[in-house]
Amino acid sequence: MKRKVLIHAPNLSTPGGKQTYYTAVRPHFRDDVSFFFYGAQGKKESKWSTVARMIRDYRQFYGQLKQEGYDLVLLNPSLNPKSFFRDSIFALLCYWAGTKFVVFWRGWNWDFEKKVVGRILPFFRRTFGRADAMISLAREFEDRLREYGYDRPTYLETTVVDNFIHNFDANASNARPTRPEGAETVMLFLARVEKVKGVYETIDSFQRVQSKYPNTVLNIAGVGGELEPAKQYVADKGIRNVNFLGWISGEQKARALYDADVYLLASYHGEGMPNSLLEAMASGLSVITTDVGGIKDFFQPEKMGLYVRQADTDDLERQMDRLLSDPGFLKKTGAYNAIYAREHFTPELVSGRLGRIFENTISGNGMETIEAQHSYLK
Repeated sequence: MKRKVLIHAPNLSTPGGKQTYYTAVRPHFRDDVSFFFYGAQGKKESKWSTVARMIRDYRQFYGQLKQEGYDLVLLNPSLNPKSFFRDSIFALLCYWAGTKFVVFWRGWNWDFEKKVVGRILPFFRRTFGRADAMISLAREFEDRLREYGYDRPTYLETTVVDNFIHNFDANASNARPTRPEGAETVMLFLARVEKVKGVYETIDSFQRVQSKYPNTVLNIAGVGGELEPAKQYVADKGIRNVNFLGWISGEQKARALYDADVYLLASYHGEGMPNSLLEAMASGLSVITTDVGGIKDFFQPEKMGLYVRQADTDDLERQMDRLLSDPGFLKKTGAYNAIYAREHFTPELVSGRLGRIFENTISGNGMETIEAQHSYLK
C-alpha cells in the first residue's frame, strides 16, 4: 500500500536548489506524493500582500492536513531568519493536526544560529523539535541538532543530479557544443551570484591566472544580489574572457556544464550540499571548492579536485594554476567525479533513500537503515 506524503516546498517552476531537487526526484517516488507550494510563486509582493498571502498559506495548509489524512509531511526549511520563523508555523500546524512530519534542513546560517537560535531553544523545541525525524545535508548540522536536545531519528542525505544531466553527453553531438573558439580551458561558476559564494575571489583569481593562461574562459551562471555589481566590477577592471550566463536550466545548463572543465565554488556560506556541485561532478568536471557544510562530508581532495581556503584569493589562484598546469590531473579528477556521481546521486538512488526515511518514520522503526543512508560519506 502506498504511503500518502505531502511535501512542503516552493513552486517547482521557480529558480532554486529545492526546486531543482524535487523536480529531479519527483517522478521516481513510489509513494503517493503531492506538493504544497508556499510563497509568492515567483511574483513580487508588497509587505502587506506578503502577510495576507502567508496567512492564506497557513490556513490552506492546515485545512489540507485535516481533510486529506496524510501519513507524513516533509518540510524543507533552511536555518536563516526568513525560513526559520515562517516554516516553524508549518511545523506547529503539523503537530496540531496530529500529522507525523519530517524536517529536512536544506541550509544553515551560522551567524543566525549563534545569535538567535541558541537563545530561543524553547521555541525551537515546541515547533521543529516536535518532528518525528530530521534530515540534514551535513554532519555538523546533525551534531548541532543533537546539541539542541533533539533525540529522535536523524538522517544525513545528499542532494541530487537530474538524469538529464547524467545522460546529456550520451549523444556525441551534445559534447561541448558551444565551447568558445580558441578556449583551452573553461571554468564555471554556477551558483547564486553573492559575495558569500566567493564570486569576487573567483573573478580576481581568474584575472591573475590569465597572464599565464590567456585562453582560459570563466563562465558565471546564476542570478543574485551581486549579479549586476559583479558585471560592473568585471567591466571596470577590464577583465577579458568572463561571460555572464544568467539563470540557466535544462539543456542550457547541461550545455554549460559539458562545455566546462573546472567547477568553482569558493563559498564561505553555510552550504548544505549544493546541487550544482554534484551536477558538475556528474558532467565530468574537476572541482575547486571549500570545506564547508556537507561538502566536507564526502569531498575527496586530490581525487575529486582541490580544496581552497575560504575568502583567500591568493590560495584560489594557486589552486587554479595547479589544475590548469596539469591536464592529466584535470582529466583524471573529472573522470573520477563522473563515476562517483552516477554511483551516489541519481534521482533513483536519492528518492529510494527518502522513501526508506518515509517508511521508517511512519512505521516507527527509527533509524533502521542508517548505515545505508550514510554509504556516500567518507
